[in-house]
Amino acid sequence: MDDIVSGAPDIETARWLQSELQDALQSCGMVLHKWSSNSPELLNSSSSSDIEHSFSAESDLSVKTLGISWKPLQDSFVFKVSILSKSSFTKREVLSVIARLYDPLGFLGPVLTRAKILLQRLWQQKLDWDDVLPDQIAKE
Repeated sequence: MDDIVSGAPDIETARWLQSELQDALQSCGMVLHKWSSNSPELLNSSSSSDIEHSFSAESDLSVKTLGISWKPLQDSFVFKVSILSKSSFTKREVLSVIARLYDPLGFLGPVLTRAKILLQRLWQQKLDWDDVLPDQIAKE
């Protein structure tokens, strides 16, 4: 097992879950470590060697888990996409950008659906890989 992401409605439930996970893995000879939490109280109840990061109100820290970045202080997931600022794009470049969007939990579903519909329209236009997008489609 690599990473696990979970949540709890209150600190007591989170502590119980933490204990259950540690016990379950310990029974298999494994150690659960590198905790991250948006609760300083929960982090303080873990040994310091188990903590992935220190809790600081000034920190803009993000923790990578399951291939995506999570900002504990804001309790939000962050997706970063780099798109070059260009006057025109090719079908190949559009596909390259879409393919780089990694979304194992489905948060970007609506965005990816629109992107895939755009790609489908490019196929319907019968464009070659290195053809520049028509203006109407490029504006989208």
